[in-house]
Parts: sequence; structure tokens; C-alpha cells
Amino acid sequence: MQEQSRASQIALLSAGLIVVAVAAYWPSAAALWGYWTNPNFGGTHGLFVAPLSLWLLWRARDSLGAVAVRPSWVAGGLLLLGTAAWFVFWRAGIQTLHILIFPALMGLSVWAAFGYRAAACVAFPLAFLYFAVPAWGVLVGPLQSLTQWAVGVLAPLIGIPAQLKGDLVLLPGVGRFEIARGCSGANFMATGLAVALLLGEIERASLWRRASLLCIMVVLAVLTNWIRVLVIIDAGYTTHMQHVLVSQGHLLFGWVLFAIVMVAFAWFSARTSAPDSREVPVSRDPVPVGLKASAYVATLAALLAMPVAVYAFVIGLDVTAGQVSFQAPTARAPWRGPIQSHGRGWEPEFVGPHSQWSIAYEGPEAHRVDMVAIGYPLQGQGRELVNEQNSLFGATAFEAVAESKVALGSQPYIEVVAADDRNQRTLVWYVYDIGGRTFVTPLLSQLWYGVRSLGGPPYSVLFAFRAACDPSCDSARDTLRSFMKVMGADFFAAVSRRPGTT
Repeated sequence: MQEQSRASQIALLSAGLIVVAVAAYWPSAAALWGYWTNPNFGGTHGLFVAPLSLWLLWRARDSLGAVAVRPSWVAGGLLLLGTAAWFVFWRAGIQTLHILIFPALMGLSVWAAFGYRAAACVAFPLAFLYFAVPAWGVLVGPLQSLTQWAVGVLAPLIGIPAQLKGDLVLLPGVGRFEIARGCSGANFMATGLAVALLLGEIERASLWRRASLLCIMVVLAVLTNWIRVLVIIDAGYTTHMQHVLVSQGHLLFGWVLFAIVMVAFAWFSARTSAPDSREVPVSRDPVPVGLKASAYVATLAALLAMPVAVYAFVIGLDVTAGQVSFQAPTARAPWRGPIQSHGRGWEPEFVGPHSQWSIAYEGPEAHRVDMVAIGYPLQGQGRELVNEQNSLFGATAFEAVAESKVALGSQPYIEVVAADDRNQRTLVWYVYDIGGRTFVTPLLSQLWYGVRSLGGPPYSVLFAFRAACDPSCDSARDTLRSFMKVMGADFFAAVSRRPGTT
């Protein structure tokens, strides 16, 4: 009875640490919920993965109660470092990274309070959550390209005269389909791998069998997605785009087809599994009479110290942050300006509240440089300089065709060559300025913002300079080089903050 009571106590206290982590690091929990419940994000499989993760935690309660309690100060130190990293990622608006570290914080808290064997008991259930995070988006591009290739090869073999043009499938005399990001099957892959790993865990299978299940699932997920896309294209071709699968039922059809495959896979796995008569190993180490309350309290303190500091003090500094102020510098000879930049067709589009300035300078031999500055007083999720929805060229016809880095003395810039549908080209140099420090690596600029913002938010500005490739991009590069040698430092010095509210 005493051992049963102790097991229940450890399980409840471990659950308490996980609940505290969910509450204290609520931006990650909220972001995950939004990812799971918004069908446009492709993360609805999280509503399947998360309950399974909870069930796995419940299933591990007996094993958790049987381990010897050995609190780890090393894990406590790692927990403190992890919480600091989490807040840097959150303040930087890098949602993927702060979500990735979220389950790890839960595991580290159990390790710190009860020891590595207790952490090992909850490691699989917590790691299972990683099948429901947005990071699986890294597979979208490769799987999308693979699906496009498969359609190009397989469609003619089943009588569909499909012609591929980029991500478009052209059906002569019928219409066209777009093999978009949602057609990649990345969510099927994540769900399938979760099922395969879960079956291996339930079987307590060998490492070789678990690897085999995962490999089989990769093949099944890819093939199932190809079949889904080909069936929808065939339905559109044979009905002249009138079939319900074309207009509104393609997502549901995909999940129904994938569910059938998953049931068959589970049946196959059950039929081929070898009976395992081995008993689940239980720790035989001496068990302390009582839990160490001091270690548990210290773990709670490590888990809550950073949230209390940031929510109570740092976020209060955001209120006093003034707007970004920029005064276009007066040109130095041989350049003239600033002059108004009208009719040049360059209007970048950036998300969230920000300021935007567009000016131009003229130089010898009718050379012209257009400049755009994008300024954010505060950055955060949905309002940051680095966001996949931001566009340096906005709604113009220009699209980036090449990107590299160039250096002018000690100051580097990102160089972009852009072209429109008439093959007219333009050259852009741009750089990120975070509180007076410049960056040409977007991720580093955001991480620096996260670090700096723990002491109050720095201003954030993107400077972009453009010259037409007339007669060539080499001449445009020479124009920008000449202009930035004379004026570059003046632009960085022209940024400041207007006084905020107090």
C-alpha cells in the first residue's frame, strides 16, 4: 500500500510539473493549439497525436512510480538554460524554435526533480508530441517536388494527358490543378510515423523492428499521397472539373484514404509481431523513504523564474518603447537627394504594425538609387522583419531569381537579383539593423533581437537599396557600391526612437 501511494505521488507530482510548464509557457501551448485547429496550417493531425501523448503518460505511471528518486542538479542547470533559450526564441518571434523546446522543458523538469530514470519513463510520451509540431514543414518542399515528379511520370500511364509547368498540372481542354504545399502529404507522413512508432512502443519491439515499421510507413505515406493526388486529377479530367473531389472534398478524401491505409498497416503489424514474454524491467535500486521536497521546490523555481521575470518586468518595458524614427540623410557629392520616390513601382509588403519610408537619390550619369526602410518598434509573432509572408517586392511583377552576399569594406549586404515577366532586371542590396547592429543572416538578426529584448525591445529596421540593371546588373552593382561607399553609414546613423509613453 505504501509503495502504491508513493507511485501515485510521483506520478501526480510529475504531472504537476508538466501542467505548470504548460501554463508558464503558454505562448507555445497556444501556438500548438492554433496549429492543430486551423486546417490551413496542415497540423490537424495534432488533435490525434496530443491525446495519444497523454495516454502514453498515463500508461507510464507505474514505471514512473517504481524508479529510485535521485534529483539532478545538472538537469536543473539545463532547465534554467532551456527556459532562457525559450524566452529568447519567443521574444524573437521564432515560433518553430520555442515550440520545439517546449516538450524538452517538461522532460528536464521531471529529470531535475526525480532523476534521469524518471525522465526516461516520460521521455517517449513527451517526445511523441514532436510528431505534432510545425517543424515538419521542412518536409513540405521535398515532398511537394516528389509529388510533382510522380504526377508527371504516372499520369500519362493511366491515360491522363497531364503537362507539368512548375507546380501546375495542365489538362488540355479541361483546366489545371496546382500541386500546392497542402498536396505534399507532410501531415500524412508525420501522422504515419507517429502511428508506426506507437505500434513499436506498444509491442516493446526491438530496435530493428521499429526501424522496419518506420521505413514501411515512409513508403506507404508517400504512395498514399500520390494515389490521392492522381485520383483527384483523374476525377477532374473525366468530369471536366465538376467532381466534388475537385471543388471541396479533396482534403476529407485524403484523410479517409490514409485512415484505411493506417488500419491495414496496424493489422499487418499485429499479425507480424513476435510475442514478447519478457517482463518490463523495474528498477531494483534502493528507494528513498520520502521524496525530496527541496529538489521539487527548486525545480518549480527554475521552471517559473524566467516567466515571472519576463511577464512581470520585461513585457512592461514594451509599453514604453517609442516608435522608430528615421530622417533621410542629405546626400553627399556627387549624389543628390533625398528626392521623393514616385512612380517606381517598389512597395514592399511586411506584416504587422511598422513604419515604412521610400526615398531616392540621383547621381552622376543619371544613375539612380531607390531606398526603402521598414521599421518595427516591437517584434513578435506576426510582426517581425523575418516572416515568410513578408515580400521585398510586394505586389510588383518582380520576383527574386538569385541571392548572394556581398561586402563593402567591413559592411556586408544581402544581394538579390530580381526579374519581371519581361525579363527586366533590378538589383537590391539589403541589411537588417537591430538596435544599431547589422546582420545579413535573418535567423541571427532575430536571435539577437530576442537576446536584446530581455532588457527592453531594441528598434528593428530593414534597409534596402535598389538600382536598375541598365544596361547590366554589373553596372547596377557598381552604382550601389559607389552610393553605399558615400552614404551607407549615414543611413544607419539616421535611425532613432521617438520617446515612448511612461
